[in-house]
Amino acid sequence: MSSVDSKLYQYAVSTAKEAVLLDSQGKYHQAINKYNRAAEILIQFMKYNKNPQMRALCQKNIEEYVERAKILKSQLGGPRSARPSRRPGVSGDDDESKGETSVSSEEQELIDMISGTIVTESPNVRWDDIAGLENVKQAVREAIVLPIAKPELFTGARRPWSGILLFGPPGCGKTLLAKAAATECNATFFSASSADLLSKWLGESEKLISSLFKVARLKAPSLIFMDEIDSVATKRGEGSESGGERRVKTQLLSEIQGLKSGRGKPLLVLGATNRPWDIDNAMLSRFEKRVHVPLPDLKGRAGIFKIHTEGVDSALTKEDFVELGVRSEGYSGRDIANVCREVIMMPVRELDMGGLLEDSDKEVKVRDITVKDFKKALKKVKPMTNAALLKQYNAWAEEFGEF
Repeated sequence: MSSVDSKLYQYAVSTAKEAVLLDSQGKYHQAINKYNRAAEILIQFMKYNKNPQMRALCQKNIEEYVERAKILKSQLGGPRSARPSRRPGVSGDDDESKGETSVSSEEQELIDMISGTIVTESPNVRWDDIAGLENVKQAVREAIVLPIAKPELFTGARRPWSGILLFGPPGCGKTLLAKAAATECNATFFSASSADLLSKWLGESEKLISSLFKVARLKAPSLIFMDEIDSVATKRGEGSESGGERRVKTQLLSEIQGLKSGRGKPLLVLGATNRPWDIDNAMLSRFEKRVHVPLPDLKGRAGIFKIHTEGVDSALTKEDFVELGVRSEGYSGRDIANVCREVIMMPVRELDMGGLLEDSDKEVKVRDITVKDFKKALKKVKPMTNAALLKQYNAWAEEFGEF
């Protein structure tokens, strides 16, 4: 078996395991999708693998997966009382006694279509979990949280922004800001990356995008977060662009352009990118508000060091955190998190290198982390954003965005 065949088979096995787990949890719609997907992968595997024993095993598994999917589908199609009370894919939606939360069979099919690809979740991230970025937090709050939490304030000419774009260097908290906003306003949070939305099958990408927006309208108030949106919204007409990529961009443009939701239940699209200059101008115009998420300032950096060392025995004082903030100028939040992880491992590494962790029954004491540890780590872990890139972000923000 070649390495490619092996990976394909392992992918089928992992998908089947997910199906069995979802089946045991009562998430039958998602389980049906996973069973069918596992069968499809095994069919593809059999096209390339000629081993008779392996082909027989795969054929048997395919029949089992398809049969189980049929059984689940027939049970779900029975009387309403026989259906599972919990529907998969959408959080906070278990009360079927409310008319506004029940869905038709057609709507359920849409939910099933994105349940295996798009992550629908209720984030548990608070504003306090994000150090610094006060101006950005306020801009995101005005653009996302207030229109959903207080829709009565946004009527007439004072309508909410339909599209918001967060741009800036990698690791500065764009994803955290999106999750904190969704948590703050109790909205249904749809997180879709470019890998989730793009498919090699003709027409499937456009169908996924359409289904995503339809389900988001059903579950409004909703927030669709599209990370690394530049991957699916690059400038059209470039030499490397295929017909499939152009259709995906066109579908995405039309969905955002025709953005509608229920009365008093907003649907907002939040995009995030590290390369805003690569985004197509037509797509850029759909994002009415463009917010620059810069590197953290001194206060923010000190706060990030504190957040990422919570729960660890430390000899650091408030002044020490300020000093670390000064020493880490030019570091992103992710860079600082990596520094903290390196520091936290230092005492454990010392014990291991000293042979003190070989006896599992022997109790060991881990020393406190110190400023000296951070100084060593800062020499080892370097920032990922250079001055030239920062200058490019600032220039783009002056021309197209806001600070």
